[in-house]
Parts: sequence; C-alpha cells; structure tokens
Amino acid sequence: MVRRTILAVGVATSAIAAGPAAIAADAAPAAASGKPATAGPQFLTMEEITAPIFSASRIEGSLSVTLVIEATTPAAATELGKDMPRLRATSLATAIEFSRLYASGLTPVNVAKLSADLNAALKSAHPGIARVLIVKVAAVPA
Repeated sequence: MVRRTILAVGVATSAIAAGPAAIAADAAPAAASGKPATAGPQFLTMEEITAPIFSASRIEGSLSVTLVIEATTPAAATELGKDMPRLRATSLATAIEFSRLYASGLTPVNVAKLSADLNAALKSAHPGIARVLIVKVAAVPA
C-alpha cells in the first residue's frame, strides 16, 4: 500500500514538474506520424490547506495538506482552474471535518481515509475531477 502511494505521489510530482511543455513534447511524435495525439493527464496544484485539530477544550494542533487534482480532460482542467476557490473551500471543509473526527497532533494521519474523504467531496463538487492526490500531509501538535 505504501509503495503504491509513493508511486502515485511520484507520478503526480513528476507530471507537475514537467509541466505543459513535456506533455506537448510527448504529443509531437504522434502528430508527426499522422496519428491523432492523445492528451496526457492534466494536473492542477492547490495551495496548502491548514485546518485546526480540536480536542475537548482547546486547539490541539494543526493538519496541513497539499493536494494535486487530476482533471478528466484538458477542457475540464480549464474549468477546474476557474473554479479553484470553490474547490479549495470544499477541501478546507473536508479537512476540518476530518481533523475534528480523526486527527491528532500526536499520531500519524490516516492518509487513506483523508484521501477517500477528499476524493468523495471534490468529485461531487465538480464532475471534471478524475482523482485527488495528496502530495504532502502533516499533523503538528500546538
């Protein structure tokens, strides 16, 4: 499981680092051969989200998450870019709910549960989302 997660994060990170120029370079040989070019995956990076971790009577720490959204199509990626404030609000609400129920500044974050929650919330918010990747997560005590 950990190996697959690391692989998924590596693929998302390399695609983000490569950027649109690498995707265009991959499509160039197909265009030169006369075959229709297939669009590669479209990734959008969301700024880090920080949610408080509450205990019964005080703020116990903070949960920080950095996300990458994979769009289903290039057109969906454009729409997602325009809709990023609403997607960020949805992500923040999901992170706050997760931190309220499952997070602690003194234990590891259940990334599988957080990923499932974020994927469900964001996919219901926008149909152009293929998946949501968590590239960085941390729970820090106050």
